[in-house]
Order: sequence, then structure tokens, then C-alpha cells
Amino acid sequence: MMVWVAYAAMCLIWGTTWLVIKVGLHYLPPVTGSGLRFLIAGLVLFAVAAARRELLAPREVPWKLVGVMGVFMCGVNYALVYLAETRLDSGLVAVLFATFPFFMFAFGRVLRIEKTTPLVWAGATVAFAGVAVISVGGQFRASSLYALAVIAAAASAAFANCYAKKHAQYGPLATLPLAMTAAGGATSAWGIGTEHVDWALAVAPVSLAALAYLALLGSGLAFFLNLWALQRLPASVIALVPLIIPVIAVSVGIVAGERFGAREALGSAVVVVGISIALARRLRRREPFQHTVIAPRAAGA
Repeated sequence: MMVWVAYAAMCLIWGTTWLVIKVGLHYLPPVTGSGLRFLIAGLVLFAVAAARRELLAPREVPWKLVGVMGVFMCGVNYALVYLAETRLDSGLVAVLFATFPFFMFAFGRVLRIEKTTPLVWAGATVAFAGVAVISVGGQFRASSLYALAVIAAAASAAFANCYAKKHAQYGPLATLPLAMTAAGGATSAWGIGTEHVDWALAVAPVSLAALAYLALLGSGLAFFLNLWALQRLPASVIALVPLIIPVIAVSVGIVAGERFGAREALGSAVVVVGISIALARRLRRREPFQHTVIAPRAAGA
């Protein structure tokens, strides 16, 4: 039961971040904002890991896994999404990033993690159509280069998730603090060195609130839940998360005064149907979750 609570919380948090990212981009340029988000999250998780005595000694750290997560999950992925958000409408970004599950299904097969069933493929395709119905309305500002950037971000995140699943014996606190701090530090340095940062604007209360939300909840907590759930659920189930997020995003948008009409309601319903199809066999048969042994804590670390 707890794994589904974590799954729902992860979807809920990430469903709200699209709007917060848009707000944050008014105060911080994309690469800098993305980097600071993960740098702060990484430092906070370091403190949590230290308090829980879960910091690994250097010789025990899975450096290759940390590198893959830092580059592909926290670095390239978010830098490209933030960059695309400056040139593309958020609805189009949501549709393009919703290709994530299909990349994850493919990487899952290549890395020999699991074979995705035709039913899951079908359900994901239906849900993807629902995301398109929700997001594609009116005229989009489109750029093929930035559109490709979002698709590359989806592929990057999918690869990192599958690689993390393949090495799921390591708990979230064994890898996330290092991966986030390294990726955040490098991305922040790149952004500050190449973008014009108006620091007077960057430290405005709204900017700091958006950055804190994205760092603490959208990065620290959500990614912890993502890896924790990835240890306990099939990769194909985690792959469905970006298809659920747009439904939450448009619902949250109501609070910000955004439109929620018949098209959004229809698209949301189609997503629910697609997710239900994808999970039908597992829920009907009550298949047991995959059990993964978590690496022990480093004594005295």
C-alpha cells in the first residue's frame, strides 16, 4: 500500500512543478534555475543522509550509477526541459515529454530489465493520446530544435531510470545526494557563466519560493520517492508517471485561473482509461511486486 501512496505523491508533486517552473523562469534563466534547483536538493539530501547515517564511504559508492543519474536524470534532462520551456508552450512540452514511457520500454528491453507486454504498450499509447488531447489546443509556438530537445530530455530521463532500476539494490540516499549536487553544481556554473542572471530579480520572494518548492519537493522528495518506488515496482509502471502528470497539471492550473473545459476533461478521461488498460493485468491478478534487496548502510559513515 505504501508504495502506491509514494507513487501518487510523486505524481502529485511533479504535476504541480510545470506551473512553478513557468513562474520561476520569470526570475532565473533556464540553465541557472535548473542547476540551482538540483544543487540545493543535493545538499539537503546530503544532510538527510548524514543524519540517518546512510552516507557511503568513497570506496562503497556506485560511481558509475551516480554518474549516469547525475548526467542523464538530473543534468541533461532538466536543462533541456527548462530551455525548451522558454521557446515552447508548456502544453507542447508535456506532449513531447510524454514519449518518456516508450523510451523506457525500449531501454528496459535493451538493458534486459523487463519485457513490456502488449497490453502495457496499448495502455500507454491510449494515455499518450489523452495527453495530446489535453495539451494540444490553439496555436503553438513551435521550433523543431527545441522540440527535439524535449524528446532528448525524455530519452535521457528514461535511460537513467532504467539504469537505476538495473542497480536498484542501492537505496536513494546512496546515490541521489552525490548525483544531484554534482549535476546541480556543474549546471549552475554553466548557467551563471553563459546566461545573464539578474540577481536582484533572482532573490525576489516569489523567485525564492519557486526555487525552494522545486528543490525540496520537486527534486529532493519526488526523486527520493521515484527511486524508492522503482525498487519496488516494475519499470513499466514507473514509466507511466509522465502520462499522469499532465492531468494533474491542468487540474492545478485551475487554481491559477487557467482553462479547464470539455477538451481537458475528455483528455483526462482518456488518460485514465489508458493507465487502467496498462495496469489491468497487474491489478486484476494482484501480481506481487518485485522485491529488491537494498544495500546496507555504511557503518559509521
